[in-house]
Amino acid sequence: MKKSSYQKLFKATLATTVAAGAFVAVAPVDTQAANPTFSDVKDIPSHHFYEAVMDFTARGMISGYPDGTFKPGQSITRQDAAKLLALALGLDTKNVQNPGFKDVSKTSPYYGHIAALVEAGIISGYEDNTFKPGASLSRAQMAKMIVLGFEFEEKKSIKLPFSDINDKQWHVEFVRALYANEITTGTTPTKFSPNALVTRGQMASFVFRSEAIAAPKPEPVDVDKVAVEAAAGQLKAGTVTVSRGNDATDANKLAAVQTYVTSLITEKGVEAKVAASTTAGNYVVTLTKGEAKADKTIAMTFDYAADDRFVTEVKSINAKQVEVKFATPVTKTSVLDASNEIRNMTFTMVTGATVNPGQLKGSLSEDGKTLTITANWIFDGEYAFKSTDAIQTLAGGKVEEHTAIVKANDKVAPKIVSGSAAAKTSTNSFSILFDEPVNAAGVIAYVNNGAATVTSNPSNPNRLEVTSSKQVTAGTTATVKLQNVKDYNGNLTAPNPVETAVTISTDVVAPTATHVNVIGENRVEVTYDKNMNLSSFVGKARLVYSNGTVTNLTASAGANEKTIVLTGTGVSFRDNYNAILFIDADVKDAVGNSTVLYSTSVTFSKDDIAPALTAVEYKDGKIIANFTEDIAAGRYTDVKVIDQRSGTESSIYLNYYNASNAVIVNNTLSIAHSLPNGTYKLLLPANTVVDKAGVPNPNAIATQPFSVQNSITSDQTRPVVVGVTNTPLPNGQVPSDFQTATYTAIDTDSGVSIASLLDINNYTWDGRSLPSNSYVTTAITGAADKATSVAVTVHVPTTAITTTKTAAFTVNNIRDNAGNTLGSAGAGQVTFVSGSQYQNGPELRYGDITNNGTSVRLSFSEAIRPLEAEDLEIRLNGYLLKTSSIASISRTNSNMDTFDVEIKASVANNTYYNKNYGDIIYLDINNNGVYDEWRDEVLEVVGSGEYRFNETDSVPVNLKSNYVTSVKVNLVRDNRSPVQNYQGTEAVFNKEIKVK
Repeated sequence: MKKSSYQKLFKATLATTVAAGAFVAVAPVDTQAANPTFSDVKDIPSHHFYEAVMDFTARGMISGYPDGTFKPGQSITRQDAAKLLALALGLDTKNVQNPGFKDVSKTSPYYGHIAALVEAGIISGYEDNTFKPGASLSRAQMAKMIVLGFEFEEKKSIKLPFSDINDKQWHVEFVRALYANEITTGTTPTKFSPNALVTRGQMASFVFRSEAIAAPKPEPVDVDKVAVEAAAGQLKAGTVTVSRGNDATDANKLAAVQTYVTSLITEKGVEAKVAASTTAGNYVVTLTKGEAKADKTIAMTFDYAADDRFVTEVKSINAKQVEVKFATPVTKTSVLDASNEIRNMTFTMVTGATVNPGQLKGSLSEDGKTLTITANWIFDGEYAFKSTDAIQTLAGGKVEEHTAIVKANDKVAPKIVSGSAAAKTSTNSFSILFDEPVNAAGVIAYVNNGAATVTSNPSNPNRLEVTSSKQVTAGTTATVKLQNVKDYNGNLTAPNPVETAVTISTDVVAPTATHVNVIGENRVEVTYDKNMNLSSFVGKARLVYSNGTVTNLTASAGANEKTIVLTGTGVSFRDNYNAILFIDADVKDAVGNSTVLYSTSVTFSKDDIAPALTAVEYKDGKIIANFTEDIAAGRYTDVKVIDQRSGTESSIYLNYYNASNAVIVNNTLSIAHSLPNGTYKLLLPANTVVDKAGVPNPNAIATQPFSVQNSITSDQTRPVVVGVTNTPLPNGQVPSDFQTATYTAIDTDSGVSIASLLDINNYTWDGRSLPSNSYVTTAITGAADKATSVAVTVHVPTTAITTTKTAAFTVNNIRDNAGNTLGSAGAGQVTFVSGSQYQNGPELRYGDITNNGTSVRLSFSEAIRPLEAEDLEIRLNGYLLKTSSIASISRTNSNMDTFDVEIKASVANNTYYNKNYGDIIYLDINNNGVYDEWRDEVLEVVGSGEYRFNETDSVPVNLKSNYVTSVKVNLVRDNRSPVQNYQGTEAVFNKEIKVK
C-alpha cells in the first residue's frame, strides 16, 4: 500500500476507532542513561520487549518511572506513542506547523512530536479538534501509525490467519502490511485483537522490529545546518552607503557591509561575521548556528554618503574634454558662470603638456555630480588640476579643495554612434553623432552620393550637422558618407571615409506642451516634448485677465530648443494675479507639425527683489558688470570708475542708442570704455539698471573692484621664462617657515602680465599644484603696466613639504600684456626640504564627526600620551569652546593615535525661539549661565520638554545639526603637560584642521 492511499483512508476513519477502554496513566519521566535498567524489564524469554526498551531508553526515545519501573504491561498513551514514533522516524520536531489541537499546548513536551506526525500525514486528531494525548491506543490504530510511518507496502497476496480481521474493516490493509513484514503474529495464531489496547512494551517491540526491517531512513534533520544554508541563500551582492564611498577606510567599509549583511538575514539564531576577502571588493561572510557553519563570498560596491563633499575623480575622456566627478550634487553657479565658463577650477600645464587648452566651458549633469569640461583647443600631456573650496553643494556646504594630475593622450579614433533625421514630408538635414567631439573642418560629405555641407553642432561638439543638396523623402533611408572626420587630436575615423544609413523618421505628431513655469511678474517659460520653431510663435501667444484685458506675448529662446520664453508688458499689482495663457494652434515644431490650441491658468507673484551687482571684469575694451537676474536700463546713466592707485574718479555716460557704448544682454551690462592697465572700482548709482518685473525694481548703489590687463594686438612675440632654480639649504640647516624658488620672466614688447605671475595656480612642483598658503613676490624692471623683466620669487610653506626632494618646478600660463602666452613651460630642478625631519613630533592629521554626532574624532600621525581638554582649542561656528564644554576624551583604538572628544553645551528649557517654543541647546558665549537670544550661539532646537530643566555645559551637542555650520580644532601647547609621543618628542602645535 502506498503512503498516499493510507493517508486518505486514515483521515476518514481514525476518529471512529477510539478504544473504549482508554485510561490516563501517570506520565513517565526521562531516565535516559548509557546502560538503563528497570526492575520490571528483564532479559528473559517472556520479556520480548527487553531489547527494544533498553535500546530506545538509551537513545532517549522512551522513559521509565520515578520508582525505577518501566511498566511494560501498562497501556501506552497516544502522546508517548507519538513521541516514540516521531523520534524513530527522525522527523524535525522543532520547525513544525501548529496542528491546532485544543488539548495540545505549545508548551507541552509532546507538542513537537505530535505536530511533526500530523504534518507528515501519519496521524490526525478527532472531529472535535482534539488529539486526546492521554488516551490509550488500540492495536488497529497502532498498525496504521507504523505502516504509514515506515511506509510498508501492502501485500494483497498474503492471506491473513486472523478470524477477527476481514476485508470490510478500515484497518485490514494496515494489519496485512504488518503481518506480511513480520512485525506481528497476532495476540494468538488466529486473533489480531484490533480493539485491544497496545501496551508500552508492545509498542516498543513493534517500533523496534519496524526499524530493523524498514528501508534505511535519512539522518535526522540538522535544523541548525538548514538554517545556516537558508541564511547563505539570503546573502547577495549589493551597494552600501559609506562616508567617502570607495575611498573609505577598510574599517568603515567592513562596518557598513556587516550592517548590510545583518539586514538580509531573517533566519533566527544565525550569526553572521564579515571579513574582507583577498580579492578587492569581495567580502567573506561566515554564518554560524550551533555547530553548523558556512562561508559565502559576496561582491560589494560603495556609494558616497549624503554629507560627502569632495571631488572623486578627474579624468581626460578625449582630447577635447575632461570629466570632473563629485561625491554629491553641486550648484551650477559655483562651477559655471553665466556663459558656462568654468569657475573655481584651474588647469596648469606641467612637464609634457604641449598645448594650452584655452577657454574652458562646461556642462553639469542633471544629477549635479558630473561636470564635463570642453576646451577651446585641446588637452595633450599632463595638467595640474586644482579646485577650490568655493564650490558649493546643493545641500549646502563647501566642497573640499582638490588637486590632481590629469593625463591626456588621445590616440583613439572617433566612431559613429548614430545618425538621425526627421521630417513631416521631406528633409535635407541630417545629424550624425560620434562618441567624442569631432572637427567639421576639412570634412567632405555626401548624401546618397550627392555633395553635402558639414557644420559643427553649436550645442553638442559630438555632432556634425550634414545638409544635402536635395530633399529626401520621409520614411526612406539615406546613405551619409563622411570623409576626413577627425577628433581634435587629429585621429581619423577608421575606416576613412565612414558611412552610415539614416532612416528619415516620419514625424506627423503634433507637439505638446508638457510644463509651464512662471518667471517673475510677466514671463512664462513653456516646455514642449519636441524641438520647436521659435519664429512660429510670433503673434500667437497672449494672456487674458479676468477683466477681459489681453496682453500679447513675445517669444524668445529658452534653455534649449524645446523651451520657449513668452514675455508680456508689466502689470501693476500687489501680491499676485491670475490669468489664462493662450497659445494658438498653428505654432509649429522644428519639422512643421502644428500644435493644438493650448490654454492654462497661470499665477504671477509680485517681484520686489532688486537686481544685485555680483562681479565686474574687463575684457576686450569693455567693463562687464554681472547681476543676479536679467536686467534692463534704469533711470540713471552716469556711472563712475575709480583708479585704485591714484584715486582719480572718471564718469562714463551710458548711451544705449544703437549700442553706442552700453549694451544689456540677459544679466550683464557691457560698457565700452578704454582703460590703461591697473586696478579700478566700478561705482553704479541706484537705478542704473532695473529688473524685468511688472513694476521694475532698481538696483541699489553698488561698487565692485576689477583689474585691467590690456592685450596689445601688434605684439606677436611670446614672453619667456628663464632661470627656474633655487638654492638648496646646507645639510643640517633647519628650513624657515617658507622655502623659495626663483625665475625671471621677460617680454620686451608689451611687458609681462603681473597678474599672471601672481597666480599661484600657474606653478607646480614634483608634478603637483603648490600647497595652500603659497604666494608670489616680484621685483619689476620697467613700469608696472609694461614690465619688461620681472624677477619672481615663489614662496612655499615648509609645513606642507612632507618629503625632501629635488624635482621639476614648472611655470605655466605666463602672459604678456598682449595676451601672448609662453611658447613652452619654464622648468628647472628645485630642491625643497621637508620640515618634518626637523619636527618629527606627532601631528594632528584628521578630524571627523562620530556616527552619533556628539563627538569629534581626532587622528594623529602616531601614538601620543593621553590627550586632555587643555590641549585643544575647538571652535563651533567660530566660537571658542570653554574647557568645561569638553565632557570627555577617550581613545578609540589600541594604537593610542585616535581619540573621541565629547562636547557638551547648555540648554534653555521651554524657550520661545523662531515663533515656537522648544528646548534650545546653545553655547553660553557671555558665560552668565542663562540663554541670551542676541549673544549666545544656538546649536540645535529640540522639542519642548525634552529637557526638564535649564542646564549648563552638560547636555550633548548634535554636531550634525544644521545649526552647526563649522567645526575647527587646533592643537595647542599646554605648558604644564604638552602633547608628545612616547619618545618624549612634542607634537606639532597650532595647526588648525577643519572638521565641518
